[in-house]
Amino acid sequence: MTSHEEFTRLFKEVISGRMSRRDVLGRGAMVGAGTAAFATFGPGTVLRAVAQDATPDPNAKPGGTLKLGLQADPTALDPQKQSLTAIWHAVEHIYNRMTRVQPDASIQPELAESISISDDGITYTFKLRQGVTFHNGRPMVAADVKYSYERLVDPATASTSAADLSSMASVEAPDDATVVVTLKAPDASFLALLSGQSCIIIPKEVVDENGDLSQVAVGTGPFIFKEYVPNTSLKLEKNPNYWDTGLPYLDGLELLIIPDETARTTAVTTNTVDMIEYTPLRDVDMLQDDDGLKLAGNTNNNIRFLGFNLRKEPFNNLKVRQAISMVVDRDAILGPAVFGHGTTTSTLFAPDNWAALKVDIPAPDIEGAKALLKDAGYEGGFKTTITSWSQYNFLNAAAVVVQEQLKQIGIDAELNLVENATMFSDVYQNYTFDMAVTGDSGFVDPNQLVLTNFKTGESGNFAGYSNPKVDDLITQAIAETDQGKRAELYQQIQQILLDDLPWVNFFIANQFETMKTYVMGYQHLPTGSNLFLRETWLDK
Repeated sequence: MTSHEEFTRLFKEVISGRMSRRDVLGRGAMVGAGTAAFATFGPGTVLRAVAQDATPDPNAKPGGTLKLGLQADPTALDPQKQSLTAIWHAVEHIYNRMTRVQPDASIQPELAESISISDDGITYTFKLRQGVTFHNGRPMVAADVKYSYERLVDPATASTSAADLSSMASVEAPDDATVVVTLKAPDASFLALLSGQSCIIIPKEVVDENGDLSQVAVGTGPFIFKEYVPNTSLKLEKNPNYWDTGLPYLDGLELLIIPDETARTTAVTTNTVDMIEYTPLRDVDMLQDDDGLKLAGNTNNNIRFLGFNLRKEPFNNLKVRQAISMVVDRDAILGPAVFGHGTTTSTLFAPDNWAALKVDIPAPDIEGAKALLKDAGYEGGFKTTITSWSQYNFLNAAAVVVQEQLKQIGIDAELNLVENATMFSDVYQNYTFDMAVTGDSGFVDPNQLVLTNFKTGESGNFAGYSNPKVDDLITQAIAETDQGKRAELYQQIQQILLDDLPWVNFFIANQFETMKTYVMGYQHLPTGSNLFLRETWLDK
């Protein structure tokens, strides 16, 4: 292994949380003098890495427009205002961030040319790439990073993703090429958080001109926004001035919104599209047998669950939540929801995740659930509602099964399936729901899931959950850089959540993309992102 390769490996380990800074410093001598151009392990700097750009594919055939079938309508285009996966899958091709996720779940610089972290883990100094321009032709400078981060956490933005930068104390731009972020305390997940779509780098003048980014998009990414027709399509064109030389290979992307699963499968089998995301899991086996198609993907970082509105009766009663948890049969949910392509769980992370809490999943206990309801003062049950997504079949199918299971203990839950904008408003913004069958995905570091959803007062904490012990453990886990110790902290958090039950977790879904065999260069990401369309080309 070359010294450059060894450094790159160490860098990925530390910024993904798998290795502490102390470990890297201890191994720094082994990297050798040959890394001087790539790293400095001396006083005042924990690490410094030059971003590794894409290696041009010598076989790539530039040109052509790739047609991609999307599962859901984004409803809007501002990922700092709304936390919808459908928005992320649209705008990730238009914008860049300071860091990005790789297929091995490691993090590397994107708009940052290099990253230096102080010995105390508090100060992050980013040197920006030179020659990066926004799609409106203006050079991207450090002030744009400062504005983008400050806009995300500004209460006026009312972002449900503001927690992504909750560890940031300040961000400064001492010159056009330098950004300095000071944290409130060390945050082992910080570079992973910066790779999220909420941390896109945007030009202030576009926001000032339009009020927000709901219907416009001007970034520095590989594709330029041209048109969005709600519930129909988005059209993007190649950015001829993209900073990553040679990319993208495609002349454009046409993102067709096809929420119906049968229609999405039919679109890729009949050549209407070149590729589909969120391959309908009921069709995976059939599509794998089609010689004209290939699939990418498998296990993803996601969790699907029933969330309670703890602000409302009777869900502020722990015994009621426990009764509902006891009646849930996860195996019965897995079939209708994802056709077996997933893993049942009562905790947050997949069994092979380093932060997983390994516990047995309890079997349903109907009589025990009835007894708990009686103790809570709801003998015979009650009427309520379950809100879920009309456009995500794997969630609304789960909601239907849960609705039937609750009938066993007298809970009559009306099913309220709504489109994306209403779901966001009712569940994540105005909190008018009773129970919600929903999910979270796209996280790399455990903190991205835990902090936003469970820390007291965070904007993404739609359940209204609050536990001072969990708050303290979250703070400890953020500051800890040793992976083993972090794992113990996240396991403690998950055990408390099992006791408190703001959510009843169901399953972790597999996720696939299906494409024609002539679609080349695409790589699946564990976040579910389609980011690698920038390196995709058509062999036809």
